[in-house]
Amino acid sequence: MSDLTSPNPSRRAHSRAPAIIGLACAFLLFAALAASMHTRPFLPPKVAQEHMEYWLLEGAKRVAGEVRLRHLRNIEPFYLRRDYMPVWLDNYELTAAGKELLELLRETAVDDWRNYGYSLDTLEREMLRMHNQPEHATAIEVLLTDAFLSYAEQSLNNELLPDTGEADHPTVKKVILSGSDRITPDHLTSLLTEAVRQNRMDDLLASLAPQHEGYRRLRAELSRYRAIDRTGVWRPLPHSLALSAGDRHADVPYLRWLLDQYGDLPQGALSWLFNGNEDIPLPERIANPDLTQAHYLFDGPLRTAMSNFQERHNLKVTGTLTPETISQLNVPPYQVAQRIALNMKRWRHLPDDLGKRHIMVNMADFRLELVNQGQAELDMKVIVGNLERRTPVMTDLLRIIDIAPTWTVPHRIAGSYLLPKLKRNPNYLHQKGFDVIQWRKGKAVKVDTAGIDWKKYSAKRLPYTFVQRPGKDNALGRVKFLFPNDQSIYLHDTSQPQLFKLDKRALSSGCVRVEKPRELAEKLLAAQGNWERSRIDDAIDRNRTNRIRLKEPVPVHLMYWTTWVDDHGRLQVRDDIYQRDLIGGTAQHASL
Repeated sequence: MSDLTSPNPSRRAHSRAPAIIGLACAFLLFAALAASMHTRPFLPPKVAQEHMEYWLLEGAKRVAGEVRLRHLRNIEPFYLRRDYMPVWLDNYELTAAGKELLELLRETAVDDWRNYGYSLDTLEREMLRMHNQPEHATAIEVLLTDAFLSYAEQSLNNELLPDTGEADHPTVKKVILSGSDRITPDHLTSLLTEAVRQNRMDDLLASLAPQHEGYRRLRAELSRYRAIDRTGVWRPLPHSLALSAGDRHADVPYLRWLLDQYGDLPQGALSWLFNGNEDIPLPERIANPDLTQAHYLFDGPLRTAMSNFQERHNLKVTGTLTPETISQLNVPPYQVAQRIALNMKRWRHLPDDLGKRHIMVNMADFRLELVNQGQAELDMKVIVGNLERRTPVMTDLLRIIDIAPTWTVPHRIAGSYLLPKLKRNPNYLHQKGFDVIQWRKGKAVKVDTAGIDWKKYSAKRLPYTFVQRPGKDNALGRVKFLFPNDQSIYLHDTSQPQLFKLDKRALSSGCVRVEKPRELAEKLLAAQGNWERSRIDDAIDRNRTNRIRLKEPVPVHLMYWTTWVDDHGRLQVRDDIYQRDLIGGTAQHASL
């Protein structure tokens, strides 16, 4: 009996063997699965070649089922020389250059300003299908190269510059390159070939977009607003809604979430309310909310966030939800994204080097900064062109400063502005210090105006030139800053300084009137060595005209930014005073 009941070690070990083997197999299986999850899928060269040949030969008119390649004549020989090996893909993943190109295409096309021809909808769809699918991966490769050639051609030929072609101030300059100056797809294919050969794809892409800090900051904000749009949570607030600190309302959680998304809510201010989590959760819409709960309270942090939002949008800062604030909050994030993308393009007007010391005017903000080594040395208000004579976007070199200048009235202003005044009051010329000049036999002759009947003349038939003498009534004020250009635009003082008290200052005939002309002249003339402030003031007070050529011309940039990121990292938004942001996609939801 003892033999029957006593344990047998050999039999026990034998019975456990299958279980151990099973466990080992399971472990190896899971290990293999885990390894496969971290192993990059491999695209065999022969497979890539086969699919690339198909898209470039048989399927060139319907890549990914729908896209007709725009640059097939250039793309096919480019890949033939490479044995159809990809340049934007590393197996089934985009290379760093491929990711950067895709981002450039997205940020360029998001404003719907024009039909860019990048086939982005197809690209985005194929990106979702790419994993382990060679036909989708190679379609992406071909579409990216086609889009690259379109984008590079637009970029290098100045086709991505907004705010051009306006007739407010006629110019002979051509912005978009044409004829023999134009960069062609043939040139671009050679550039791409050389960039691949030298492993300098990043440099090639960088040369096609602005590299200024302001551009990069806007790129980050564009990503922010596109992400907010993609949540699908955004909705407009009721126009009748009015909230201030201490109020409770069902829309407060949504308002808090929205201002947090926009970056206006103080960071970490409400982590106590959400169990230590600094990210404000997506708000839930509840039919009958319990308003006594803490997150329905319009509290101090929310008031601070509201003030930040109002300040960024140049609204009256109250910290309360006002009708003007609701109007701005009710601008859909995709429309803000479109404005950001268009303002990113405006950086393309500027040279790579703004100048160690330069003048930057933002017309939409009615301000001027004299910048020295990245820091604002002087800041002031400006008055810009009215809606019929908008100040043009331009960049040039300020070379001349006129102290106590005369003003030769442009013919268009003489006919449209001065002549009507003379018909009503012939003594106006004497009162405002004008001389009248007529050209006779090639010489300027001063004319006695006593016997002139101004009612006989029209704007088109006015044979006189009007020159205003220096003095307090001179329309240019006491100082003029010249950067010679064919549109007769310059910076100058004004005889109406009271206009700087206005918030909206689109009032001039195109030139930029500056609030602090003497201070600006002093800063710019400091390097001359012999024009200290006392001498400038003395020349002005004595109406002694002086023309001074700067030893070192200063770059001046007249720009139009309705969105930009300030030095504190905050997106600033201003009214589109010149209606230059009226772009195609603002009317309906674009795919962001």
